[in-house]
Amino acid sequence: MLHVAAMLLMIASAITAAACCLVAGGVMPRAVPWQARQSALMMALGMVVLGAADGDARLLLLVAATAIASAMLGVVGIRGRAHADACFHRALGCVVMAVCALAMLSAQPRAAVSAEGRLGHAGHGGLVPMSLAAGIGVAVLLGLMLVARIRHRAGSAGVDAAAGRLSGPLRPASERSPAAVADLRGRVALRGRILLEVEGAAMAVSLIVMAAMVLAP
Repeated sequence: MLHVAAMLLMIASAITAAACCLVAGGVMPRAVPWQARQSALMMALGMVVLGAADGDARLLLLVAATAIASAMLGVVGIRGRAHADACFHRALGCVVMAVCALAMLSAQPRAAVSAEGRLGHAGHGGLVPMSLAAGIGVAVLLGLMLVARIRHRAGSAGVDAAAGRLSGPLRPASERSPAAVADLRGRVALRGRILLEVEGAAMAVSLIVMAAMVLAP
């Protein structure tokens, strides 16, 4: 029962993160480019498959392969751009998911050996390193995400304060002054940042649950 609840939490949080990323990409396309959106979408799909795989080796290998391909695609052409960090974090999330899928795959020979009563180095050799690698990868990614969030909030504190003072209904475009247009852009940016904050929190939850399921199968 606990395993099912953890699986559902992982899937729901991954879908929430992907949805927020896609909506934020529509609001702020420059801050959330297609590289980031496809990585977030692939993570959500991958976690859904992981939850439904039930130890199927072919599905686990498919998740690992597609996650690595998505990670490589997620860092194409982002060097030197303002959104490079966010794209890199999502791509690293795909790599971590691939490691978790391989860890789940390596757990199957160990389970078979355990059932036969022949536990030994052949049983533990694959699972322990992959599980630890998955746990370490999640911890490193969460640390990078936390540092990036702190730096982003410190850098955009002034912008958020200005956007927080906006009020009043929106007027037709023909009646808006340049200041009103700037205010509207500030509102849109604020909404995009809120979506990204929700995405980050949901992504963190899904990663933590996924690592827990790998470390304590």
